[in-house]
Amino acid sequence: MLFMRKIKNLWWVLCVALVMQVLSAFSVSAAPEPKVVRVGWYESAWHRTDPFGRRSGYGYEYQQRVATYTGWKYEYVYGSWSELLQKLIAGEIDLLSDVSYTKERAEKLLYSFHPMGSEDYHVFISPTNTQIRPDDYSTMNGKVVGVNKSSIQEKLYRDWAEKNGVQATVREMTEKTPVLFNMLAHGDIDMLVTLDTYGNSANVIPVVKVGFAESYFGVNKNRPDLKRELDVAMSRILESSRDFNQQLTQKFNRSSAVNSFLTAEERDWVQKHGVIRIGYQDNFLPFCNKDEASQQLTGALKDYLGFASHALKNATLSFEPRAYSDTREALAALTRGEVDCVFPINLSPFDGEKAGVLVSDPLIDTEIYAALRADDRKGVSLNREMVVAVPRFNAGYETFIKDNFPNWQVVTYDRNEGAFHAVTGHNADCLLVSSFRVNRVNKYLRKHNFQLFTTNRSMAMSFAVRRQDTNLYSIINKINHLVSRPALNSSLISYGVDDTKPTLMDFLLEYWSYVALILLLFIGFSVLMQRRNTLVKAVAEERSKIIAETERDDLTKLYTWKFFLFYVNQLYSSKSQQPMDAVILNVDRFHSVNALRGREFGDRVLKELAAEIKRFADETQSKASRSSADRFNIYSPHREDWQTQLNRFQTFMDKQFPNANIHLRMGVKPWQEDMRPEVQFDCARIACNKLRGTFRDEVVIFDTEMGEKEDRDQRLLNDLPRALEKGELEVYYQPKYDIHDEKPKLYSAEALVRWRHPELGLIPPCDFIPLFEQTGQVSELDVYVWKEAARQIATWRDQYGVTLPVSVNLSRVDVFAPGLIDTLDEIVRRHELKASDMRLEVTESAYTDNPEQLIEVIKLLRSKGYEVEMDDFGSGYSSLNMLSSMPVDVLKMDIAFIRNIERNEKDFKLVELVVDIARNLKVPVIAEGVETAGQLKLLRNAGCFLVQGYYFSRPLPAAEFERKVLKGQSGEEA
Repeated sequence: MLFMRKIKNLWWVLCVALVMQVLSAFSVSAAPEPKVVRVGWYESAWHRTDPFGRRSGYGYEYQQRVATYTGWKYEYVYGSWSELLQKLIAGEIDLLSDVSYTKERAEKLLYSFHPMGSEDYHVFISPTNTQIRPDDYSTMNGKVVGVNKSSIQEKLYRDWAEKNGVQATVREMTEKTPVLFNMLAHGDIDMLVTLDTYGNSANVIPVVKVGFAESYFGVNKNRPDLKRELDVAMSRILESSRDFNQQLTQKFNRSSAVNSFLTAEERDWVQKHGVIRIGYQDNFLPFCNKDEASQQLTGALKDYLGFASHALKNATLSFEPRAYSDTREALAALTRGEVDCVFPINLSPFDGEKAGVLVSDPLIDTEIYAALRADDRKGVSLNREMVVAVPRFNAGYETFIKDNFPNWQVVTYDRNEGAFHAVTGHNADCLLVSSFRVNRVNKYLRKHNFQLFTTNRSMAMSFAVRRQDTNLYSIINKINHLVSRPALNSSLISYGVDDTKPTLMDFLLEYWSYVALILLLFIGFSVLMQRRNTLVKAVAEERSKIIAETERDDLTKLYTWKFFLFYVNQLYSSKSQQPMDAVILNVDRFHSVNALRGREFGDRVLKELAAEIKRFADETQSKASRSSADRFNIYSPHREDWQTQLNRFQTFMDKQFPNANIHLRMGVKPWQEDMRPEVQFDCARIACNKLRGTFRDEVVIFDTEMGEKEDRDQRLLNDLPRALEKGELEVYYQPKYDIHDEKPKLYSAEALVRWRHPELGLIPPCDFIPLFEQTGQVSELDVYVWKEAARQIATWRDQYGVTLPVSVNLSRVDVFAPGLIDTLDEIVRRHELKASDMRLEVTESAYTDNPEQLIEVIKLLRSKGYEVEMDDFGSGYSSLNMLSSMPVDVLKMDIAFIRNIERNEKDFKLVELVVDIARNLKVPVIAEGVETAGQLKLLRNAGCFLVQGYYFSRPLPAAEFERKVLKGQSGEEA
């Protein structure tokens, strides 16, 4: 019996243990409840509630960002700042924003490790207070000043008052901020010490700054757990955005140093002086102009004066604008006392002193462009010595040039037209144009065939006042800082549009060449009409001759693409029931044939192939055309044996050119009901391109899989922005080796990109890079790789003490991007690299697209220290003899050269030829795609000592590259 009781008790223990285990597992898997944090809320510049009940403000946004990392849930407790501070000390709340540090408080509460910002504190007065003056602190004596009880502002004020001998009654207050401002307005207190940010929103005037202090989050002393989480969160915030505090300050707490109230002296000046007379430059839209019809001011200055009249809260201003032919005349009128200020002016402080004027803070900043002749390829640079044509009435271009381009020489002209003609006649290199005036002078730019280049500099436009008129100077500065920049820019853009209707004479002068041409055509037409009876037959015969010549390709005598489409569409319409196939035939790597054997040989290849295609077309009642260098199009009755026909073409070419290694590829889109010929040939082209570079004598028939590939390509295009943002693109590194010695030595590496798509998996570069090159989106991808590669070079340098150069791709899209060099320089500078540490691979094909401009860009890159490698050399676009004119530092031999050198002596001889030519040009050669020891040996024998390929290593992620490649050679120079 006793034994049975023991067994029963044991079962109870086991059941309880099992239940506890289940409950424990459930508690582990259940999501933890968010931690509730009681936070103080006081309406202020730090915590705002709009009429819709939405919270905002510096402190609120900081709290929300902290909650992002901590997962806290806030419970708001309301009160004045002083009340909430006491609640924090008493443990009635957990967290409070904007707590300045004092030793006394540090004994009662905890502070965040990082400050959440800094604050300036000012003494404010009511606008109606005329007794207290900022230039005489003694006027504060005997007055009542309000401060928040137990606040840092109280201490700062007392210290300031003692230092400056001010004896005012300090009243410690616990009311909320809006109540304090109300008390100030009603005279219950004479002065209020608070944050400078209130000067932006409250109806108050700042008198003097009494000090500043850093602000922190205050945490209840019994909640060190909250402080730990808070410190970690703030560290993460500041690591991800080091200027986070400054961003919030700019957004919420902008300085109130400039206010919308006039001082007593300024108001006295306005009352005594009355209307402010403004001299402005006429005919200078969008800035200012005297309208011919109304004889009134128009332009952005007009809108500015309309705003300025009512911008100040304690004064209304009146203005009288007066037009002058140029700023020199306006300044002379200022000296004579005819006007009180002049606009627009761009003078340095030194020039202003010499002219006897004060220059206000800028009202407008305008970007300055240089207009150059279209044939001037040198562009604009700081070091280029240029002659600048400047109109005499300019609003400050001479000062702009002295400040920014001291090497430039200024030549002045009486009128705008004179400056334009000076540049056209090569008496000057350029003239300057404000960005806001481009539309106004655009017709002159077109007329003279000028191009605009940015100077990357801007010019300030200000007011000039007499040096003794300091009150007016202060008033204008206040208004300039109060005006809305978006509104001012909108005004400038609006007036910048040239809406004047050209006269008949304007039209004739601007388009005289077209008018003359029309007159000549009219005269010629009249003569033709008189002789039409005798010339109709000749014209008809000439037309027939032209049509006969233009419908055939000059070289092959096949149809041109345009006429070919015309005829096949006729066939499609007239014999729509007869199945017709669309066929495209290409010579694989035809450009290599041209490069190695010359243009004349290449033309012979095309003519022989065209003749055989013509024979086939005649036999089968087909149509054929040549639409590009080596692309032939055939529209033929449907057949199943296109492979047989390709073999026929290939056999014919092998017989005609037994030693030329000519390979053909064919793509076919069989007949499909209701599919037009244009669509058929697009499908055939897709099929043919699938064989590019494979050298397989096969026919590719278009199928739905190729259409699916088109859909997949579109998806990749759509997903690229997300991939760049989410870090789905990974940079791999493949080492390059120097094989001069028996033991290969690490030489450099190449950066290659892989795409780890969240749904499609790891995508190789061949599936997306050509696609992005075609659409122009490859630049975004390339910049991403440049940044990652530069960062990795710097990381390895810091870790191993050796800088391993890395080659990155530079596509033809990148080459023609206007900001290319600035982008590269910034990346290299940021990681403290030399330009030669990041080598630039430009594909051979890029040299055929606008080669002159590309070569200029490459030369500029090399002059800055970047090493340029020609990638994929021999892939089919350039000849060996072009190498002498190509500015490259290294030649990368295409993998196709290497693939068969162990089995094909001709391929090996070709490698030797490339290496010999490059050696004579003193250009090193890198062989890519080395996969076997035999290939390595042959390359070494041929004199090619730089290699990369799977024989050494496949492309590796950075960590794996470091482990497998770098650690073994960390003691060697790269």
